[in-house]
Amino acid sequence: MKKLKMLKQINLLKTLYISLLIYKKNEKKISILAFRKAIIKIARDSSIKINGRLRIGEFWDMVTNQETIFLTKKSSRLIINGHFIIYNGCSVSVQENAVLEIGSGYMSCDSIIMCFNNIKIGNGVFIADQVTIRDSDNHSIEYEGYEMSKPINIGNHVWIGMRATILKGVTIGDGAIIAAGAVVNKNVPTNALVGGVPAKVLKTNVHWKD
Repeated sequence: MKKLKMLKQINLLKTLYISLLIYKKNEKKISILAFRKAIIKIARDSSIKINGRLRIGEFWDMVTNQETIFLTKKSSRLIINGHFIIYNGCSVSVQENAVLEIGSGYMSCDSIIMCFNNIKIGNGVFIADQVTIRDSDNHSIEYEGYEMSKPINIGNHVWIGMRATILKGVTIGDGAIIAAGAVVNKNVPTNALVGGVPAKVLKTNVHWKD
């Protein structure tokens, strides 16, 4: 029943068109499913490698009816290493020359990934509603040692709570939990719970279940 409901939400023409683009990039299977109200723009010279399946714009019990935006720009690279779901209302963009690598998991409604440099997301990563993951300030600030963009690395089995913000240059260890509303601007240890603005370690040696 659940699979039938999902199939009814798929935009078949858009899925076939995107699959044709992927096929031309040596992918010989339907590896991206495009759902209704998904706006997808893939630059023809971007590199796309799907080792699993990507679902773009899937509805989550009608929590939101917003459009999903997904785009890759000139000379960008997208790598999907597992099954990943982008729910409706989300926005994902891979800017020129940037690299976005994602494992398995999902990003919930109205979340944003803005990749200007390099963002890597591991397996079993759950991204809640209205989360922002952004690896660039987008505006230059003049002081010694300043870098406008720095890579983000999110490990395996990470839970990112609602309205959290992950900023440039951050590494999040395996098994970590990011509390709702946290602003993460420093590295997060493995199996740590962090929260606050800016985020601080609240508990260590924590474990969570899917």
